[in-house]
Amino acid sequence: MPTTLAEVLAEDRIEFSELKEEFSPVLNLVDVLIGVIPNCDPYLEIWPPGFRTYNLIVPNFLNLPQALLGRGAPKDIVGLAMYTSSRAADCMYCSAHTCSFALRRGSSAEAVTGESRTAGEAAAVAVAEALSTMPHHYTPELGRGLQRHFSPADTEWIVVGVAMMGFLNKFMDAIGVELEPEAVQDVSDLIGPTGWSIGQHGWDGVGDTAATGGTGDIGGAGDNAEGRELPPTDSLTTMLKVFRNAPGAVRLERRWMAGLPKDPETSRRHIAETYGFDEPLLTTLGQARTRRALAAVLRHNLDGPQSELGIDLKALVGLVFAHHARNRHLIDQSTKLAARSGVTAETIDTAARFDPDAPDTDATLLDDRTRAALATAHRISSSPARVDAATVEAVDKHLSSAETIEIAVWVSVLQLIHRLGVFFGLDGHHE
Repeated sequence: MPTTLAEVLAEDRIEFSELKEEFSPVLNLVDVLIGVIPNCDPYLEIWPPGFRTYNLIVPNFLNLPQALLGRGAPKDIVGLAMYTSSRAADCMYCSAHTCSFALRRGSSAEAVTGESRTAGEAAAVAVAEALSTMPHHYTPELGRGLQRHFSPADTEWIVVGVAMMGFLNKFMDAIGVELEPEAVQDVSDLIGPTGWSIGQHGWDGVGDTAATGGTGDIGGAGDNAEGRELPPTDSLTTMLKVFRNAPGAVRLERRWMAGLPKDPETSRRHIAETYGFDEPLLTTLGQARTRRALAAVLRHNLDGPQSELGIDLKALVGLVFAHHARNRHLIDQSTKLAARSGVTAETIDTAARFDPDAPDTDATLLDDRTRAALATAHRISSSPARVDAATVEAVDKHLSSAETIEIAVWVSVLQLIHRLGVFFGLDGHHE
């Protein structure tokens, strides 16, 4: 009996050989950054806009490759914040990858484990932890503390990295993607004693079909104070591999962003008028590349012809997450999107109150597919996700693999927006 969504979806994963044929530049870039091509890729490509979403977010929200050259926020601090975010969200898959990422970008083992941190590292950790729990416990004072150590622009890059992890944490934890053996080998000795474990990401068959081909040879190996071998730090080899694959990755990105207005006000208006989702982050974020990436993500996720789920049901899925996150902005936008898609007020109200643990009599208004989608959204909206046997069974019975991936991707996008909205005071709870 499957215990994770990944096990239900496993037969429909796209082969790595097929992915490498079309997307080798972006796969190779991630391999350089963390020493392995992640097992999430074959799942995301089950619903192709999901794969595009992932590959639009990661390089643009991490300011790559510029960050590797020392432009923008210190890359070790960004990496440490990403790791902290993953641990706060209880995503063990991302915790392994971000630990490797942080160490490769120059974070010390002591900073990662919390044994010793500078004032700047501690400020970044505090913000990352506060933004990454559900519900969050972020306060503007924590943000001011971060800005005492970093410029406003660098502060935004650090927070953007934490928000990006909102997408990754949610998707990997919700699906239960199996963790690559290379990633376990990289970091388990260091973070195992801090409470990290492979958890649901080590179900039977882990690594058997991965064929990840991680190299792990991007620099000189280092050791922590206790003599444990750590992932290698960035070197000239790292940069050469990045720039070898960057042109191909840029070509893919341009294709996925084609036709988007470059002016932020025009872009925001275009997304609102065309797709029914008015996102103020598109005019709030300071960096053009993050604004454009987010606009492209919203376009790919809210384009009716690309949706397997249907925008009407997708809006209700978003409403479930928005209420779970207590994000008034996302509640408002999800409600408007549902109404625009023809969903009745009665159904919107039922979805807003939907709870698989406390079934409402109004839930009988919903068909089996809708109930399965909303139950899945409810289970994966918490951090960590609470996917149970009933959820897995309902998904297997009532939803296609593409629909399941689409639900997880959209909830993950909304978690990214939620984290940024909280930081910028756009969630509806700030004066």
